[in-house]
Amino acid sequence: MRKTSWWIGILLLLALWATRLNALELLPIHNDEGLHLTRAVEVWNGHPFWAISDGKIINHWLIAAFYPQNEPVFAGRIATLFVSMIGLAAGYALVYRLFGGVAAVLAGALWIFCPYLFFYERLAFSDAEAGSLVVLALWAALRLDSLHRFYSDSLPCIRGRAGVGVLRPFILIGLAFAAATLFKFTAVPYALAILLVVVVANQLSWRQRITGLVVIAVTGALCFAVPLIYLTLKGENFFAIALGWVGGSSGGKPSFVANLTRLWEQVTGYGSITWALLLAVGLLMLLLAATGILRGKRIRPDQRQLIGALLLGGLLPLLIILFLGREVLSRHWVVTLPLLLTLGGAGLGIGLNRVRDASARQLVAGFGVLALFFGIVPFFLTAYTNPAALPLPADARYEHITSHSSGYGLREAMQALPQTITRRDLPIIGSMFADSCHRANFYAVGGLTLSCVGAP
Repeated sequence: MRKTSWWIGILLLLALWATRLNALELLPIHNDEGLHLTRAVEVWNGHPFWAISDGKIINHWLIAAFYPQNEPVFAGRIATLFVSMIGLAAGYALVYRLFGGVAAVLAGALWIFCPYLFFYERLAFSDAEAGSLVVLALWAALRLDSLHRFYSDSLPCIRGRAGVGVLRPFILIGLAFAAATLFKFTAVPYALAILLVVVVANQLSWRQRITGLVVIAVTGALCFAVPLIYLTLKGENFFAIALGWVGGSSGGKPSFVANLTRLWEQVTGYGSITWALLLAVGLLMLLLAATGILRGKRIRPDQRQLIGALLLGGLLPLLIILFLGREVLSRHWVVTLPLLLTLGGAGLGIGLNRVRDASARQLVAGFGVLALFFGIVPFFLTAYTNPAALPLPADARYEHITSHSSGYGLREAMQALPQTITRRDLPIIGSMFADSCHRANFYAVGGLTLSCVGAP
């Protein structure tokens, strides 16, 4: 990677940081954010796997690292931003390695200026985090292409320093993908993408590839062993809540049409559709390149298999949600966005390679970035000043703005306690659901916390 490309990558990361960090605490804590913060606090109380049956096993560990007992809202949400920066860096490097600098810039711009992803990268949710870690795992898998330069065609036995040295890249892939699935189970379908990339994206021997896949699987299994043992000893169900999200609709009928409608609402419901149009064009370009219809100087014949593998691996989780998802909420699609936006930028770059003149190619890419930027500016400004007025799909608006789970009203009531409570020696009873009471206490002012009791 050239020095200029390094600086462009750093600028993209700074743009992600700046756009996500501003007014990060303005939107009240959502109910699920409160759960994640509560779990993060429990890590400090010696309970690292407190209440993990929803398939979010370690996402609260990173929140715990920021010590959520102090400034809990900021601690919870800054954790998401850090993981997103890792994902963006991996996506930029991945696309640059395969398709060049213009494609990498477009991939980064799609990621940064997607209002849908922007909204959820500013919340203490694990969906965007899991999607970002998937991109990291794929970047690690694509780096296997260089292994044949350093090691012989016969993989050494798994013993001694030589064997461990050869296996280390596969272990790192396994750790990255295990982290994605441990952050949230919805990353599991991306196992196909990892499998396909390991099989088609390098010049290793088949023995090396198969052994590497076994190492990746064993690494992932070892990462899951500890929480599974914990659940067994506690006598709890194995991720019953998470598995309950998969299946038909509650009436037993196929849920595809309803899920497709929800997906369309997410694509069109965040104020600007510029990102969605460019994403669709980019994915189409990628499909044409994979099938050989679109040819270019940066597309070698042996790359078509890889492009097809990435496209299939990126779209499969989306199709699984469409066909099998039950009670699909706005945030559940977010896990698919980081990789799809990365691939969309790659496809746009492939399409622009048809333009022979480099200056013209860069000019068109610049116009694309500007179109994305100006399309999202109103969304940015509203999020930084009055998030309740954001253009959101109906289900997202209900969850984050108008319903009890949004936190509006609860936050204001807690912040008003110093003006309404005259005697500090009396307990303040919070007669509500436990989740809401814990969430309210994250907004406690001057030590005025609620004593939580059951809802009437």
